[in-house]
Amino acid sequence: MADGVFELQRSRFAMVLQLLIFIAILSLTYSLLALWIWLLCFCMMGAAWILFLKQPQIKRFEYLDHQECSFEFYDPELKIQRRIIVKILDHKFYIALYFSHSNQRTCIIWWDQLSHSQWQKLKLRAKLA
Repeated sequence: MADGVFELQRSRFAMVLQLLIFIAILSLTYSLLALWIWLLCFCMMGAAWILFLKQPQIKRFEYLDHQECSFEFYDPELKIQRRIIVKILDHKFYIALYFSHSNQRTCIIWWDQLSHSQWQKLKLRAKLA
């Protein structure tokens, strides 16, 4: 595999973290809110979580140049996109990729989405950027 190619898997850690936060918020608000308001909040949070899960997920990305990358998504209807990375931030458990165009959302890559060697290569790129 080439040095600048990163094959991403779906993050189990992110899913569990989101689920635990979801459960914590619901359990804390259960004693504070009336039952009908709590059920309404439960439905709204569930709908928001489902919409969040339907967002396009990155399958792989490859460095083409110093800052330019190509991104492939799990959704076969989406074409491979070229994006310019302007900032890479390492937050220990995840790395955030910021892009040059404001309409492109920030990409979060969790530690369990990559193999250990690829994770180390991406962390090194974050330090050098």
